[in-house]
Amino acid sequence: MSAGGRGQAVCRRLGEHLEILGLRAVLLTYWGTTSVLARRCGKPEADGGESVRPKR
Repeated sequence: MSAGGRGQAVCRRLGEHLEILGLRAVLLTYWGTTSVLARRCGKPEADGGESVRPKR
């Protein structure tokens, strides 16, 4: 393999890593935004009188 071919392989791998990091950043932003919107626009909180556990 020539020096030029090795440089292209390194650039290709670097490009793939940057693409993966970009995808992770986009997904993290999406999930974060969805989480914040769900908290703000979700159902109103219970007034504390309701129990999560079933009554016996």
